[in-house]
Amino acid sequence: MAAARDTDADLRPRDQLIAELRDLCAGKRTGTLFIITIENHPAQIVLRDGEIVGLSYRLTRGPDALAALKAFGAARYRFQSESVQPADPRLPSTAELLAALGGESGPIPAPAQRPPASEPTPMSAPRPAGIRPPTDAGRNQDAGETVGRLRPLIERELAEFLGPMAPLICDEHLAGRTGLGPQEISKVVEAIAGEIGDPAKEAQFKQRVLAQVIRG
Repeated sequence: MAAARDTDADLRPRDQLIAELRDLCAGKRTGTLFIITIENHPAQIVLRDGEIVGLSYRLTRGPDALAALKAFGAARYRFQSESVQPADPRLPSTAELLAALGGESGPIPAPAQRPPASEPTPMSAPRPAGIRPPTDAGRNQDAGETVGRLRPLIERELAEFLGPMAPLICDEHLAGRTGLGPQEISKVVEAIAGEIGDPAKEAQFKQRVLAQVIRG
């Protein structure tokens, strides 16, 4: 089992989180600092041998997440030692990132220009077994049952990758929804997978969730 430094029981001041991050960098640690802000927004800071190699805040990644990571106040957080994804080449140096995250004077390093990327081929979503397009008469009841059935499944699988952050991330993506059709299920699973921050783990999560949905 991966070693973990767990401080997610209570909200901690931002200064304490930054001090912890500096200690992790000084200790040449490798793993992910999982963060839930006081606004219940998920974030991650990824380290390899003490260097910051990945940032995320909600659905933003890399330098795009830096401004939001500078802005939140108190948070719950947990560091987990684990193998990590390749470094994001757009990120500034660790020293610059620590200075920016710590609120030291100076501008936030600008994101590097991204090379044009080809549009990903949309994944066709098979119709999940047991989920019927709701009729007008039974739309609300069927929709509610669909969300109620999906949430425990998604939380269980997501907890394998993000631990105690899983319920909060589900809240973020499922709050206010009364139902999900087959195509919406695929989109929601795709969006939640993006919170993991590791392409291989994201693909594994999506495959496991959609396979269980199809089985019904």
